[in-house]
Amino acid sequence: MPQGSSLTAGLLILSEQKIDRIETRLENIEALLRNSAHQPIPAPATRTTQYHSVFLSTVDTGTTSTPDFGTPDAGSVFGSNSVITQQTSFANELIEDVMQRNSLQDVDPRMSEALANLRQIMELQRQSPITYGPRFPLQQSLPPGGLRQLEMPPVDVVVSLLRSIKSSTPGLFTFLCYFFAVKDFSNLCRQVYFPIEDFSDAVFIIVNIGLYYLFLECLPEGHNSYLHTVRINLETALANINLFMPTTIENIQALLLGSFYATDVCRPSVAWQLNTAATLMCQMAGFHRRNSHVMHSPEEADTRAILFWHTYMADKAMSIRLGRASVIQDLEIDIPRSFNFHGNLSMEIRALTATWLRGATFQSRVYEQLLCPAALARPTAEIAERARLLAHECHQMEIEAKENRELAIASREKMRTSPLVDIYVKCDQVQLLSTLTLIYQAIPSPEGSGSRICDECIETARRATYAHLECIGSLQNDAFARTSYIHRNLVLTPFAPFFILFCYIIETLATEDLKLLQEFSTSIQGFDNASEATAKLVKLCRVISDVAALYVEAKSHQQDAMEDIGGEFDTYLSQLGFLPVADQTADANVGVDNMSVLAEDPQVSQVTDWMSGSRNWFGLLDYDVSQIGEHDQQPI
Repeated sequence: MPQGSSLTAGLLILSEQKIDRIETRLENIEALLRNSAHQPIPAPATRTTQYHSVFLSTVDTGTTSTPDFGTPDAGSVFGSNSVITQQTSFANELIEDVMQRNSLQDVDPRMSEALANLRQIMELQRQSPITYGPRFPLQQSLPPGGLRQLEMPPVDVVVSLLRSIKSSTPGLFTFLCYFFAVKDFSNLCRQVYFPIEDFSDAVFIIVNIGLYYLFLECLPEGHNSYLHTVRINLETALANINLFMPTTIENIQALLLGSFYATDVCRPSVAWQLNTAATLMCQMAGFHRRNSHVMHSPEEADTRAILFWHTYMADKAMSIRLGRASVIQDLEIDIPRSFNFHGNLSMEIRALTATWLRGATFQSRVYEQLLCPAALARPTAEIAERARLLAHECHQMEIEAKENRELAIASREKMRTSPLVDIYVKCDQVQLLSTLTLIYQAIPSPEGSGSRICDECIETARRATYAHLECIGSLQNDAFARTSYIHRNLVLTPFAPFFILFCYIIETLATEDLKLLQEFSTSIQGFDNASEATAKLVKLCRVISDVAALYVEAKSHQQDAMEDIGGEFDTYLSQLGFLPVADQTADANVGVDNMSVLAEDPQVSQVTDWMSGSRNWFGLLDYDVSQIGEHDQQPI
């Protein structure tokens, strides 16, 4: 061969090798960028964004005399820094390319709509969570003369209702008076309606919250303006409450009832602030110490214990929802873990609250051992072992809770109490199973399994969803009961089973689970006007349910076009953490020190991706989702 030809051939070989090396490096960079979408990235400084919604425009809120804390009223599940708030520029360019090079509309317009929805969800991760101006939608500016200048419902209406409840079966109002040790509500009403001297802010709050729940049950049709009046009063009072007021029984009751109400109207951040103030008061007054109780009469000591354990339950139960360690440390408590109620309902309520107390403590431990940053930093094997121990304990609690629930339900049916009581009696099973689903989520599936979800996790998710369908079905005839149930059981305690079912469907194309997912989504439709968080939950569940249905359809067809669409779904879902990233990182991780841990332990990567997807889903309730699904008009 001539020397020139040999040289040319050699140069060609070198050029091809160089091109191959460049392509390899590009593939490695692409793999690294894809992987980085599943690793926490510090969020940028939060910017305040006003959220304009029909829920906030029902009344002129004016200005408040207390500073706005600037926290999202919907409450972040893991805090603003825990939700993945940034995606790589590669991911966005990839999505643009997907939309441009595929004529999805020619195959099925619904496919294009579903992919557009997924893209919008990804875009949300680049934004900061919304923060609301007013902390309550109906709060008004405080009048110059203070709370006593606010309008109250007619006194004759209140007196008539208070008389009627004495001869009627116990309802939610009666249970609340038991729960929060409000012993003479009529006298508190007299202080507000016929003030001989100035009444405290706490008395005003207790009276208006009591009237709110009384009106919900007993007010005749056509008198909703009275309900609206007390809501304005109590929201204005709570928004202007002095968190440094003296430590008294009434002040603690007002804070606790305010926290209870804030939970019912889906303001968990405010509920946490009010409950924390009550907690600090209880601790300063020694409500949690035995040596403090001996200085009081048995009845007063019981009241102090009841109030403390209520602050304790709320503090512990909100750990998972808000992603915060509880304020109260168990090692500081030496009073008996029980409620000593007095009266006709004492036995049933004592059994029920014992279950709630243990459940709240358990939820806090789940956060501390599995979900907090320190727990997630532990080795995968240790996390899985913790989860197994917690799951065993949860099963024992489930047996105990069932016995107490049956006792309370039998008593309720015998007394024919209000159906609103069912929210708090029957629905604790949904929370328990949802928590158990979260626990099993931390256990990796066996190697070679077709899903990242272990069998126990998906089975518990199914049980929780069936329990939800039964619960919400029993509340069919009471709109408030259904709304309160959604707030407490699907929003306050994030309903992990929905996320689990969705991911399992994406991984296995399970049609029976798809039907169950769609049933869940259908069960909460129609409650868009209940609150901001509920409206977002309803919309996101519908969008995600539609995505699951279309994904199964795309993957089930063998045509080239549909197969290509299935691949595009994979791209979006992987970037969101709903699917594992393809195992293309072996070469990419060579020589990259900061990726070595993930490369060495695939299970660590699996759990990290899994939990990041979970955070993405729960964290979406903190964002403005008004544009998602707007183009999606046809049900799937």
